[in-house]
Amino acid sequence: MSEGDHKVSRISSEAIFVERPLSSSKFLTSLILCLSLIVVDLKFDTSNAFRGYLQDILSPLYNLVEVPLTLIESFSSFVTSKQELRETIKEYQEDNNKLLVINSQLVEITRRNSELDLVWNSAQIKKEAYLLGQKKFLSANSLRPRMVLSIKNDNSVVKINQAVMSSGGIMGKITSVGRNSAEVMMVHDPRSMIPIISSTTRIHAVLQGKGLKRFGKLINIKKTAKLKEGEDLYSSGLGGFFPPNFFVGKIISIQDKVDDEFLEVKVEFLGIPEEQDFFLIFTG
Repeated sequence: MSEGDHKVSRISSEAIFVERPLSSSKFLTSLILCLSLIVVDLKFDTSNAFRGYLQDILSPLYNLVEVPLTLIESFSSFVTSKQELRETIKEYQEDNNKLLVINSQLVEITRRNSELDLVWNSAQIKKEAYLLGQKKFLSANSLRPRMVLSIKNDNSVVKINQAVMSSGGIMGKITSVGRNSAEVMMVHDPRSMIPIISSTTRIHAVLQGKGLKRFGKLINIKKTAKLKEGEDLYSSGLGGFFPPNFFVGKIISIQDKVDDEFLEVKVEFLGIPEEQDFFLIFTG
């Protein structure tokens, strides 16, 4: 490359990057144009018109931007409302559960009051002659059935061999006693012996427990006795342990066996201790 070429290139690059001063005529023209625009805007309010024009153009874009924001806000409100609804439902469920518990307690109280009324109404003598006991334990052993009652024996009025009764009649007798509890031998225990009288034929006999499914039997009943099936049996009061005229059981079968000297008289005890909570102890 020749020296002349180098000079041309250097001159050209310098010409490109040289900052030329603005001529006074161009500056004056620009200034006049700016001042004119300001005057026109002040007089005719062109900037507001231009902004309004831009507003008309851009408003659809604003709507496009606003729609997602509205959806987000609506979804947030929906989630919040759903959470509040869940909390409200939970509170209602808790209140409903409390009401169910209270209702169950009221039903139980009503049942116990009804049972107490039946128990007290079954007492055919003064209430002062009885002490109320509440079932604490009931044995599942049918051969040696026993029950434990919770009592208040502060004055030692409860004693061994006293009768225990309920609305279903005589249930047994006291076999051991403490200050706060007493053990009861049930009527269907094979050791239990209760003097009875039949309701129709007025026959006196002794009722012994059989130890199975609350059954008993009348012992030493002669074949000449005119007892009837379905006849009710009541305590006779003989012996002094059981008060008289309390229901004990019902004759369900009478068998006359050839090789037996006495009738076989089967009795069912109708009182069901599993379904009762309160019992009366005869202390009179």
